[in-house]
Amino acid sequence: MSGRREAMSLEEAQRRIGSWAVPLEAVEIPLEEAVGLRLAEAVRTDMPIPAFVRAGMDGYAVRASDLVAASPHRPVLLAVSNPQAAGKGAGRIGQGETMRVGTGGPLPEGADTVVMQEAVALRSDDGGRQLAEFLRTETPGRHVTAAGAEAQAGSVLLEGGTPIGPGQSALLASLGIAMPRVYRRPRVAVITAGDDVVPIDAQPDVGQVRNGNLPMLRALVEAAGGLVVRTTHVRDEPAQAKEALESGLREADMVIVSGGISVGDSDVMGGLFREAGSGLLFSKLAIRPGSASSAMVLSGKLLIGLSGNPGACFAGFELLARPAIERLGGGSGLLRWHRARLAEGGIKNSAFPRFMRGVAWIEDGMLTARPCEENSSSGLISIGEANALLAIRPSGGETAAGVMIDVRLLSGWEDRVWQA
Repeated sequence: MSGRREAMSLEEAQRRIGSWAVPLEAVEIPLEEAVGLRLAEAVRTDMPIPAFVRAGMDGYAVRASDLVAASPHRPVLLAVSNPQAAGKGAGRIGQGETMRVGTGGPLPEGADTVVMQEAVALRSDDGGRQLAEFLRTETPGRHVTAAGAEAQAGSVLLEGGTPIGPGQSALLASLGIAMPRVYRRPRVAVITAGDDVVPIDAQPDVGQVRNGNLPMLRALVEAAGGLVVRTTHVRDEPAQAKEALESGLREADMVIVSGGISVGDSDVMGGLFREAGSGLLFSKLAIRPGSASSAMVLSGKLLIGLSGNPGACFAGFELLARPAIERLGGGSGLLRWHRARLAEGGIKNSAFPRFMRGVAWIEDGMLTARPCEENSSSGLISIGEANALLAIRPSGGETAAGVMIDVRLLSGWEDRVWQA
């Protein structure tokens, strides 16, 4: 890469990254360690769910036909049979009998209904036999779940690529899958660059800043499902930058670089991108912020370069690195966008698509959004204020209030915004 850099569309850049970000190998790991990972294969059940006819509440199992004449004025008395011990089968009741059952327990053979225990009074006859008193009729099947009501044997319960959360963990455990087959977590190396960046515990001189991008990128990688295996900061020294890249590529599945990717003489990472040759995927994007974002393939692995400016680094990660990490981990890598009403106008015109940090909420039943007050490439505070990225199309004039735009809710905000 040399000379003038041609700006590529975001869509083409994402396509090129996606062609290299293929799911990593599948591994079998203990279920308790698999939360947050994605299934590498579909999961079927080899038995119906539930596997037996199940009581829906604590109460008494009966034959509904035994209660057709029951009323407060003419109670029906049924003999109480002893339930089977747990794990010994459901037991059986005959005509004129009832049996105590618990929520989720098997229904005795012969029964077709459960009457809640609050509606039943117990008494004993002269011979000491326990009787249950019923004061009303019941509909067959009431408070009963049929075998296979949730799923029939052979049904696919979880598709490949499904992330494992609390509900999926419970389901896998109920199927006896102690070692699910999942895509392993992508290992990511994060490198920041620049003499003007100092450690967070250092006192910056004039023209220097503390390294906020490193912890930000670590948090973003982890939220996307990746595992940060190396973090490094390099000075504007080509040999040091090259060594950091080589170490990252040895240890990780993907490398993210922030800073030093432009065309200046001191931009050491940019120099490495310029030497990428056929491995270069792109070196400039037709978007704002993040136009300097770059990507290449080195040693068969993705390396994504992001701006050193915090706001542009954040946007570049969301648009380029997050989809790649999700694809490596077995996900689709497709960014989900929603249509939203712009609450405030006055967004200046731009010849390029803009991705602004913003706040989204539900108003009058509609997703509504506004840009954060501070939205420069170097902006920092608004990254913490934002819960969304606002996509503003190129325009010859200001984007007015009320216009419909595309909005991407940030990690952790999808459910919170819609449920607010």
